[in-house]
Amino acid sequence: MMDTLPNQEPAATDDDGRIRIGDTPWTVRLSRGSQGRDALELYAAGHLVDVVVPTALVSTTLRGAGRAPGDGCPFTLAWGVLEAGRGVPPKVTFSRRGLRGTVRREGELFLVGDRFWLDAVEGRFTRVTATRADGGVERRRI
Repeated sequence: MMDTLPNQEPAATDDDGRIRIGDTPWTVRLSRGSQGRDALELYAAGHLVDVVVPTALVSTTLRGAGRAPGDGCPFTLAWGVLEAGRGVPPKVTFSRRGLRGTVRREGELFLVGDRFWLDAVEGRFTRVTATRADGGVERRRI
């Protein structure tokens, strides 16, 4: 399932204008970086975790991942920048090792503005894999 979070100030914002990501403790805010470029601020439980600005110097789609405690269970989030000119988000898979082998799960994908994507899943995961439209794979430990 994929949801689009609007560029404009939506109804689902907190007092600081941050957009809540589903039922997770994660929030985001679109802003402007240097030279007027779009920027995405990511917050976990109200604390700034990352600021992502698209740039030609970095070609990676997967820019970060992390966990934050939720109401009763943790949520894991991955985030990144849409490929320039394509606008196609990657297929994201979260994984962790369990007693019975590796557990893999896909999360809920969100598009933020015209340049960013987020993928959220309930649970504590230790790795994220993003498969781009061109077949390239990016991985990150959480």
